[in-house]
Amino acid sequence: MTTTQIKTTAGDEGLILVIGATGAQGGAAARLLLQQGRRVRVLVRDPGKARDWEELGAEVRTGDLSEPGSLEAALEKVYGVFAIPVPVHDEPGSEYRYAVHLIEAARRAGVRHFIQTSVAAAGGHRQMPKAGTGYWNDAYWESKWRIEEAVRQAGFPLHTILKPTMFMENFTPPMVSFLYPDLVQGRLVTALRPDTRVQFVAVRDIGAFAAAAFTEPQRFAGRTIELASEALTMEEAAAALSAATGRTVTAVFLSYDEARAQGRALVREDEWLNDIGHRAPIGELAAYGVRLTPFREWAEENRNAILIG
Repeated sequence: MTTTQIKTTAGDEGLILVIGATGAQGGAAARLLLQQGRRVRVLVRDPGKARDWEELGAEVRTGDLSEPGSLEAALEKVYGVFAIPVPVHDEPGSEYRYAVHLIEAARRAGVRHFIQTSVAAAGGHRQMPKAGTGYWNDAYWESKWRIEEAVRQAGFPLHTILKPTMFMENFTPPMVSFLYPDLVQGRLVTALRPDTRVQFVAVRDIGAFAAAAFTEPQRFAGRTIELASEALTMEEAAAALSAATGRTVTAVFLSYDEARAQGRALVREDEWLNDIGHRAPIGELAAYGVRLTPFREWAEENRNAILIG
């Protein structure tokens, strides 16, 4: 990253800029911050998406992470930033490049507290078996890790890195049709082993940790926190989905060869979960005083969005 002069103004201590508010993580964080009475500004590329946020009480600024000049107005008098990785799948390297645009603009604007989400296990990817061979999609992990390092090295007075595991929301649209396309038929089909435990977190819990970090910054300053509420086998997940929806969900386990023969897209990802997996320290997270949502509770609350049968 290039060296730029940092303003010393603290900004408006009540104003938080949320990146990615039209997505799962950013949207959950923005809504929770608003509910807590914080002043929230959201950055949107499409002005047509501004109305919903304005009705919720957020300020809206139009800008694009690909255009650094468009970020200046969005960052004016901002105390804190909640940022997510923003990949553009047909632009290699864009996720890191856009993150640097935001980080450097935030430094110039005098942002005090920068919260970045990443993904659990990033950083440790370099020690994984087969690291550097492309087998585990090194570029995916490396991009997230480089963004984390850019935030750590940027010189913000306060920074926090939140690293979620798998989202519980993957069992609802739009992601369910890609990750678990057979769930609508009551079948939770994976190439996982029956004894593999997958760590999950609700996106609202990511927002809750961000809100806590903005409220009590000294407790969270400089922290890197991997987030998960529990680790479930697919049979346990299926049982929870069944209980919440009143419809039978059966876990189906395929071999890698069977999954590939059926044209399933995430065989390598399931192999990673089987052999390596996320290792968030679930038992240690209670010390932060932020309640994490159990999967059964999440499923019950979202039962109308879990489409089965």
